[in-house]
Order: sequence, then C-alpha cells, then structure tokens
Amino acid sequence: MLNLIIPFVIPEEIEIGDFSSKDFDPDTLDLSQYGRFLLDDNPLNFSKESFNLDNITNRLLIYHKGESFNITEILEGKLSGRTIALGDSVSLVIKLDENSLEMFTEGEHTFKIESDLVSNLDINFELNKSNMNIKFDPDNA
Repeated sequence: MLNLIIPFVIPEEIEIGDFSSKDFDPDTLDLSQYGRFLLDDNPLNFSKESFNLDNITNRLLIYHKGESFNITEILEGKLSGRTIALGDSVSLVIKLDENSLEMFTEGEHTFKIESDLVSNLDINFELNKSNMNIKFDPDNA
C-alpha cells in the first residue's frame, strides 16, 4: 500500500528514464536493461527471454478506490487523468504461482530494484501469521 503526502494526477504518458509508455512495444520489452530486481538478494529474471507480458498482465493489478487496472490498461492510459488524493491508498496486488509462493516464508524480506536510471528502491516487508494467506478485499483497497 502506498500512502501519499500530496495529491497528484496520473499523466497520460509514463516516462521513467529511457522508458516511455508511448513507445511501449511488448514484443521487445526487456526489463533487465533498466536495472536489477532482487528478492532477498536473489536475482529475479525479467529479461526479454523470460518475460511473458500476458502472464504479467494477468498477475499484476493496481487498485485505487476499489477499481483495478492491469499493466496493459495502465500502459494504454486508462489511469490517465485520475487524481490520487491526499489520504488515498494505492494497492499493488501480485498473484503468485505455487513455486513463487515458496520464496515467501514467515519473516523479513526485501524487494530491491537497483538501477542507474532512477534511484534504487528497497521495499522491506515482513510476513507473519496475521498477513499471510489472507484474502484480498478490493472494496477496501
């Protein structure tokens, strides 16, 4: 969940470093060229050879005010013009397969993005009995 300090409006085009949603071509997408992705210091492979946009589209959702958006909808600009107001929350939901779930054991974890294009990002989270295996409620997202 992302808590914002000031309201902002989602732009029509998303531009981060050399990436632009205007020029997005799923057939040539290679996230590995934008940086390294790590879970608990173990590299995650998002190279063009391993990346399946259809799979990611069905497994990654962003919720705002109870409405969901998949990656394709975001890149098509369906979030464009939407205001994320003070106090709003944005939930990122990632549906994992059984093999991926094995990586998420009880305890502390870190997801890292290391990049020369934007500031490095570390997301620390802890899993325990109170937040594992719970059903996501989109009405409260």
